[in-house]
Order: sequence, then structure tokens, then C-alpha cells
Amino acid sequence: MNRYEITQQLPVRNFTTLRTETPEGRAYSIRKNADGEEIGFTLSGLLTRFDSINQNDQRWSATAYDEGLQNYFEKNNLFVPLDLQHERDIRSLAGRLESLEKTEEGVLINAYIPRGVYYYNLIKTLLDNYILQGFSNYGYVTRGHITDDVLHVEAFQLVSASLVDVPADTAARFIRNGTTLKGFPTSLDAWDSTYTQLPVFWY
Repeated sequence: MNRYEITQQLPVRNFTTLRTETPEGRAYSIRKNADGEEIGFTLSGLLTRFDSINQNDQRWSATAYDEGLQNYFEKNNLFVPLDLQHERDIRSLAGRLESLEKTEEGVLINAYIPRGVYYYNLIKTLLDNYILQGFSNYGYVTRGHITDDVLHVEAFQLVSASLVDVPADTAARFIRNGTTLKGFPTSLDAWDSTYTQLPVFWY
């Protein structure tokens, strides 16, 4: 068995599929204001599964997200952004994560896409026609190791989530449902964030 410790930040994009949210089989639920006007929509699903090897040959620890969420998003009272296909330009900003919940299966997210974002109608069309099929995380592995060609992610700094067309974690399905964190620890020991970036990507 060959084991290699991760000593530099590894950029990672990890895809999971969406879950059917409505009785009609639609992937999202429309949100309306008090006057009944459409103001956006929500959609939910797993961002990452724990302790199983995905199509990118990654195995995620149940505590992989804790340090990054606590030390950046919660500490600074920020929402996790949601974009389209990992494009980081202003037009591709699609919404935000309203909650991340740690479950036995993995990290469950609830995303909100407000009416008025540039690609609002396009995103709905792509969801309705099963072209956008999953979520993906984007960020950096800050601690982990590689054993027998599998990347074991022990600590991860989340940067954003994305709506994508090709999911790597096909076991996740759509479900109904600053970013609320549930099931994550409220305090953490100090951790070393002084890593350099290594330009390696998993898709």
C-alpha cells in the first residue's frame, strides 16, 4: 500500500447529482412573496458524500468541511455563493446556499436562486430538461493523503458551490427542501492554513 501525505493545497471540484424536489418531478420549488409573485426558487441535494469513493477517486472524511466553514464563512458571517458551471464571472453568479447540514450520508445543501440573476430563466430551462444535473463543490484540500490512487480528504476549504451538468457522485438524489450550518462543531482547534497552491484539478 502506497501512502502520500498532502502537504500543499490541492484545488478540487467534486460533483454530486440533484434530487427530485416536487411531486411533479421538478428539481426545484418556486418561492413567492406575500402577493404571490415569483421571487426565486430553491433546490436541494448532497454536495459531498462521506466515506465512499466517488468517480473522481476521492474519499471524504465526515469532518473535512469543519475547519474551512468555521474559520471563514461562519467567522465572517458570510453566505456560500452558488455559481454556474464553476464560472466565477458576475453573470454566472446564480445564488447562495441558505444552509449546509452535515448528515450521516454527507453534506446536504439548500440553495436559493433569486429572480433577477442574469441566467435565471436559462437555469430553469436547463434544470427542466435534465441538462443541469448536479451540484459541485470548489475549493482546496488543505489536509489529506493519497493511498492506492485514492485521495482521502481530511480537511477542505470550501470556496463556492456550483450547478453543473456532469456529476461524479451519482448516488445523491434531489430532495425537498448568512448560510445556516447544522451538525458542525462550534469551536475548532487552531489549524495550519499556510499552504501553497498546487495546480492540480479533479473534475
